Amino acid sequence: MFTVAFREFKSLFTSIRSGLIIAVLFGVTVGAARLVRQFEAPLQDLGLGQDAYVMGLMLLLILAAPLFVTSLSHNIVNKEMDTRTIRFLATKTSRNHIILGKFIGSFLFWAVCLTVALLLIIPFSKSFSILNLIQAIIFVSYFIGLTLFLSTVIPKPSLSMFLGIIISVALPVLGLWSTGTDNLFVKAIGYITPYFYYIQEETHSYYAYFVVLFPVLFIVLSLFIFRKRDL
Repeated sequence: MFTVAFREFKSLFTSIRSGLIIAVLFGVTVGAARLVRQFEAPLQDLGLGQDAYVMGLMLLLILAAPLFVTSLSHNIVNKEMDTRTIRFLATKTSRNHIILGKFIGSFLFWAVCLTVALLLIIPFSKSFSILNLIQAIIFVSYFIGLTLFLSTVIPKPSLSMFLGIIISVALPVLGLWSTGTDNLFVKAIGYITPYFYYIQEETHSYYAYFVVLFPVLFIVLSLFIFRKRDL
């Protein structure tokens, strides 16, 4: 399992797309921190204080995390099926370990990226918030789990990429829409997205931690489907 995880982690870091995404993630984080610094006094008057320095990163994740994760990991499982390397992996480890290893490798990649992004704004914020880091990682883990599930269900990488892009655009729209509408259908959809749990009036809301249940559910479903699939 850990061999599969390390292999996935390494492949993500060495891909050109991941390099571009990391550059955008870090660039926007630092740029937002510089911008926020210019309005430090007004933001403190509004009660945002030092937490304002992570607003740029969180806003970027809320809007772009689905697209970032999908573009990198849309073929996390089905690429192995398409190239037939899955048969070799299955002789070395169990199917459960393949799925878990894929998730862990992608999860570690994003955890490292987010940690470094928050470290980059320390010169501006003069602090490092573990709580914000945990919540950011939980938010991204939702889309890691969802992408893993889609790649397990959909056999063709091209189709999983196409569907992943549609979902990565639709989820933020529906999720954010659900927080400010009385439409019951849209609200129902909002409950299965992370946006409902992250956009709450309470400053120190613990709703975000409920999102952990979704990647767990996606992993369980992926394990069940992958066990039944012919390799």
